[in-house]
Amino acid sequence: MEIKTEGLFYPGERVAVALSGGKDSVMLFDVLLKKEKELNIEVLAINVEHGIRGVSSVSDSFFVKKLCDNAGKRLLSYSVDAPAYAREKKMSLETAARDLRYKCFFGAIKDGLCDKIATAHHADDDAESVLLNIFRGSGAAGLSGIAESSYDGKIVRPMLSVTRKQIDAYIAQNRLDFVTDETNFDTDYSRNFIRNRIIPVIEEKFPDFRSSLKRLGKICKDEDDYILSVANEYLTVGKGGEARLKIDRNERNRPVILRAAIEGMKKAGMVKDYELTHAEAVASLMDKSVGASVDLPHGFVATRSYNDIIIEKKKAAEEFSVPFSVGEFTLPGGVLKIEKVPFPITNENELVPFFAKEKQKGVLYAADSTLFSKAVIRNRKQGDRIKKFGGGEKSLKEFLIDLKIEGRRRDILPICAVGCEVLFVAGAEISSLVKADGGEIYKITYEKI
Repeated sequence: MEIKTEGLFYPGERVAVALSGGKDSVMLFDVLLKKEKELNIEVLAINVEHGIRGVSSVSDSFFVKKLCDNAGKRLLSYSVDAPAYAREKKMSLETAARDLRYKCFFGAIKDGLCDKIATAHHADDDAESVLLNIFRGSGAAGLSGIAESSYDGKIVRPMLSVTRKQIDAYIAQNRLDFVTDETNFDTDYSRNFIRNRIIPVIEEKFPDFRSSLKRLGKICKDEDDYILSVANEYLTVGKGGEARLKIDRNERNRPVILRAAIEGMKKAGMVKDYELTHAEAVASLMDKSVGASVDLPHGFVATRSYNDIIIEKKKAAEEFSVPFSVGEFTLPGGVLKIEKVPFPITNENELVPFFAKEKQKGVLYAADSTLFSKAVIRNRKQGDRIKKFGGGEKSLKEFLIDLKIEGRRRDILPICAVGCEVLFVAGAEISSLVKADGGEIYKITYEKI
């Protein structure tokens, strides 16, 4: 039986087969063992017991261990609690099992136990995935099918051209033992419902539908690759891992914007369950006012900012309050550094431009005022006010809006205050109450995360 190896395996690599004990993975393990010398790779196995089927699941893992022992191959064995994880993260059991399985895969690679993971996804899995994505309302990316290689080549799928019937024939011909996961027949799982109920009906009328879906996938992939290349021009990733989607209300560019929204969700760390409906919700923020937001799966949120849409993991505001002093403070939004320095020696005409240029770099200068002896560095609070450097007084909320500081950053932005009187907003502005005018002064540097 021929499987795809070119471009997936390289001499000297340690390849761990994701071995569940089922027919598909047993065949892949057997084929790679036979090709091990030819490919000049080291074959081992990795097994994840998901804690879903009790004794039956543990028994399957024991079967895998015996299979590896008989082949003289190392087994990387893991045990997880997918049901508990699904409850904790409020996700489906299928998604929870996949998330935990891939955590084990990447953990094994990170620990240097293997170089890549080979999974036994095959042609029927590919067809099921395309149908599942159609029913979920996926875009072109979801209709492209399962990729032969992903995660920078760390996960490879060499059996995508092999059908389930060919796998059955190979298992029978080579008299290979295997186990059967009884949950494969439970149609409460979406993929099983498609496999066991929908595909047989389609196959009666369109026996060659898998080939048709493959052609559809190829067309969609080519088109999506082009759209993605344009979509990436709309995206940037911030220091905190948030994705930023540039505002564009041109209706002609909508397909690109939707693709950029999906890619933005991925770049922000949302690796599963993003759908076209979520992309449309993100794109709809372009017509909303600053501060509008939409919730996304797995605790992610998209928020309309001044010039873009920010996609990120939702974070609860962490309260902090420390007495003002010289030193360095690591705070939820960044690092604040306060130093005592001499008043800058410069011509009077150059002084204001100097302070302005420093402020652009996140550096402020404040007088050594007695007010600081009573001040604390903290989050903003309701009722905070600031005497503007140029004159007048404003509520801190209005002041931050005027400065166009994003709503998502306002709750973690360090301020220094005595009661509700704000002396400075880190990285942004000082109050006229502490205007630097000579002698020793405070240099206040803030570097955002």
